[in-house]
Amino acid sequence: MADFRLGVSWDATSDTDHYVWRLASGSVLRTQAMDGTLTSEFMDPEEAFIAAIASCHLLSFVTEAARAGYSVSRYQDNPVGTLGKDEQGVLYMRAVALRPLVRFAGEAQPDRDAVEALHREARKKCFISHSVRSEIRITPL
Repeated sequence: MADFRLGVSWDATSDTDHYVWRLASGSVLRTQAMDGTLTSEFMDPEEAFIAAIASCHLLSFVTEAARAGYSVSRYQDNPVGTLGKDEQGVLYMRAVALRPLVRFAGEAQPDRDAVEALHREARKKCFISHSVRSEIRITPL
């Protein structure tokens, strides 16, 4: 199996209050401020969490669609993560709602039932969704 690595760092002596993610590719992403100040230009861990789930579903869906003979021309989603508390009162990401809008190119156009079946199969193949305890709801648009 594969290992995935990245670096996460913060330096109290730096001139910024943001921590950074250093990806294996060499890219550096600045994240939200350590003081909790939210700004739209930086990603926070909760957004990264739902982005990972949504991205995995997108990739799985496009792969399954291609296997079924369909060509995806556009896939758009605006996932929503909902925080909640578990039985011990500990905060966690209780649910992630995906509402993908998919467009297909070419002659082969799946009907609604086929699209829903593709989403179910993609859900089965998404290893990230299998790695979390959040409820993941998929409602194709």
